[in-house]
Amino acid sequence: MKWLFVAALLAYPLLVFAGLHWLEPRLIGLCVGALFVARLFTSRASIVRERRGLAIPALAVVAILVLLAARSNDPRYLFLLPALINAALLVAFGASLWRPPPIVETFARLQAGSLSAEEIAYCRTVTGVWCGFFLLNGTVIAWLALRGHPALWATYTGLVSYLLVGALFSAEYVYRHYRFRRYLGAPTDALLRRFFPPREAPGGPQ
Repeated sequence: MKWLFVAALLAYPLLVFAGLHWLEPRLIGLCVGALFVARLFTSRASIVRERRGLAIPALAVVAILVLLAARSNDPRYLFLLPALINAALLVAFGASLWRPPPIVETFARLQAGSLSAEEIAYCRTVTGVWCGFFLLNGTVIAWLALRGHPALWATYTGLVSYLLVGALFSAEYVYRHYRFRRYLGAPTDALLRRFFPPREAPGGPQ
């Protein structure tokens, strides 16, 4: 159920845009609400327990958007849901800057274990960069939801924004290896070593 929910979430903009050709917005909104309820039920509310400070407000806003879509039959409320996801990510990443460790540092420690002081500072900077991205991306999505054409909203939200995420992630990944030359056994290590060979330590090879 988890992977089905993730797939539906990623395809949400295109599914909503296509669904509006056959169904009223209120029916799509009810389907979205049912999907969220099913996800909470199958997860046995673990999502709410683990991220109560973020999950409860986010779920409340989702419920409000779904109810407004069902009441007004206006698809713009459905279009705002991806902007809500960006807002939730912005809050999560931003809160980790306020109360360390930053999210990027947490992920880095899961992969690399210990980090140098320079790497810790870098992780904090990257977390801030992602905050800026979520802010800008969410703003564009919200504007398109309220002012743009549905086809333009679906194209940006369901395609362009994913490409931007991939581009930012890839650029940071390559720059990180250029800057730190630290290789942890990833499939890309062989290729990146050719361009960014490990630096030699003062006492010999790293």
